[in-house]
Amino acid sequence: MTDTLPQSHTSQTPPSPAGTPSPSGSMAKETGPHISFAEAPLLQEIGQETTLPREVANSGVTIHPTTVILPPRIQNLGVQAVGPAATPPAAAVAVTLPLTDDQIAQGLHQSLMSSWRWLAEWCERQLKQAHYMLKSIHGKIVRTTE
Repeated sequence: MTDTLPQSHTSQTPPSPAGTPSPSGSMAKETGPHISFAEAPLLQEIGQETTLPREVANSGVTIHPTTVILPPRIQNLGVQAVGPAATPPAAAVAVTLPLTDDQIAQGLHQSLMSSWRWLAEWCERQLKQAHYMLKSIHGKIVRTTE
């Protein structure tokens, strides 16, 4: 009787040089050919100088101008045009409040029954709508942007 275990019939690959493990599996899906197609634009921009075909115009479709001219009465009320042609507003919004920043911070620590507390809450809400916050940094109250 022999004391040897049965041997499996699998073939062993020789160790790769320099101690690097040999890759297993297929990498074909990661290194497949890259095919690119020329993309045709789905939409074409039509300028103002184009005319509508007769069939389209007969169905009631019209070309509207891209710029809106405000009447003088509307401009006198202070309404300004918006859009790409209009000038952008200033980045910083000036917020004028009835309380200073220090008074707002003190008012937020008052009793709920105090009118000073609610005025401070209202001022803080106005600041938040303008994207400002009040922070206490080294004992000083500072406005910061959110």
